[in-house]
Amino acid sequence: MTEAPKNVFSRPLNIGYMLRNEPPALDHVLPGLLAETVGLVVGPGAVSKTMLALQIGIAMATGTPLLDGLVGGISGRPQKPERVVLVLAEESANVVWQRLHAIMSVQLAASDIDPELAAGLLERNLGIHALAGSDQVNLLGDTWEKTPSGDLLRHACEGARLVVLDPVRDFHNADENDSTAMKALARHIASYAKSTGAAWLLVHHASRAAALNGYGGGADAGRGSTALTNAVRWQLNLSRPTRESAKQHGLPLNSLHRHVLLDVPKANYIETPSTMVVARGPHGVLVPAGEVA
Repeated sequence: MTEAPKNVFSRPLNIGYMLRNEPPALDHVLPGLLAETVGLVVGPGAVSKTMLALQIGIAMATGTPLLDGLVGGISGRPQKPERVVLVLAEESANVVWQRLHAIMSVQLAASDIDPELAAGLLERNLGIHALAGSDQVNLLGDTWEKTPSGDLLRHACEGARLVVLDPVRDFHNADENDSTAMKALARHIASYAKSTGAAWLLVHHASRAAALNGYGGGADAGRGSTALTNAVRWQLNLSRPTRESAKQHGLPLNSLHRHVLLDVPKANYIETPSTMVVARGPHGVLVPAGEVA
């Protein structure tokens, strides 16, 4: 016997209460990315998406700032160490090991946090699953329903403030151009965000056309159906500078390979910030552009 659907229309919002009381402050996990919502990080291959995800996780887990406010950029809110879960489908444990040491030596060294304190905070607050060579975590069933793997993932992320899936393509077997499948995937992940109370950040590849035609910083830069972009509440793009954008940002043409542009083309809950220019510093760790000669 089919179970009757839950009546989602049984409790409309109490408009009278809302009008007579001040609303609570929006709960930003990253500037513009709210708790219980889903965001997207878009960029071409080898542009440092995974490095940035690790740097965000380490900054949040230690309560230290990152890249001029990308983490710790909400004014009036003291930053405290928070739990982060990173699920890296393409990385091995040894690669993550190398990158952790690189970030510790560059990013955390610049924050003046005691190394032993930082190590203790990371041990408690940072959960990393390096799944290269492991069985796939598939979040979409054959008819786009939720899967048992999704329940296991959700359970592993309980208590987290931020969850990162990198890259989202490795968490389903559907055609990325199938808008119905991508909409279902986004809805499933949104339900995990709601049930865990965390923000979930999906790392996604940019389309070849975005790179070739110079719109790598735009909302439509992601590969496949736009259903994924349409479903998220916040999007961060990484792109390589073009000659035109280099002139705009005052970058020398002989150093374009060392720089990355960070754009937020979709931010539903804050004013859209300006493009941030960052550079690959020692060991490939991203740093503010001004810190690299």
